Amino acid sequence: YYWPLNLNGVLYVWQKRLYDITGPGVLVAHDFYNQEADDEFRIIPLPVPYNENVVRCLTTSGGDVICVEILYPRLKVWKLKSNNSDGEWWHLLREEINMAYVGFDVNCFPLGMNPFDTDLVYLWSRQHSCVVSGNLRIREFTLHQETETWSDGEGCWRINTSDSKEHMEAVHDAASVITLSQFVLPQWMDLVPRPPN
Repeated sequence: YYWPLNLNGVLYVWQKRLYDITGPGVLVAHDFYNQEADDEFRIIPLPVPYNENVVRCLTTSGGDVICVEILYPRLKVWKLKSNNSDGEWWHLLREEINMAYVGFDVNCFPLGMNPFDTDLVYLWSRQHSCVVSGNLRIREFTLHQETETWSDGEGCWRINTSDSKEHMEAVHDAASVITLSQFVLPQWMDLVPRPPN
């Protein structure tokens, strides 16, 4: 079972093909607000042809469905188009990045994207057993070691990786797609009210 993504009332579920369980599967989408097509589903192929060595993550960022993939030392970030009028479902968000040039090799797999900023990607480094954040625009990647506190001007985070290695190695399977469903409030909303002290 793979966790679904929910974006603007559309539910996206990664589904293995019954006739080809070794293949990459497809993304199945259902729009719960489309009353005219309440029993219709869209079947969306994942970007680029299947390769057994590719590791993928499906997530949302900046109001779009994003597929992050690493094949050999190359990182690609794909954005799902709102329609496929040209026959293509996905387009490359940024030029692919050779991970060897930014100091990482094939021992990374994608975890997700920043929910608001499509320039920020999060990876797991198997070599270092920690989270790696990457800015795709400036091609800068940073290791985040155990219980390190870091910030980006928007906020401050604390990462505790002491028990993460076993979990991440158990979760990661080269034949699967990691799904990160981020439930965050839209940026246009005011701050969430808090109870009085």
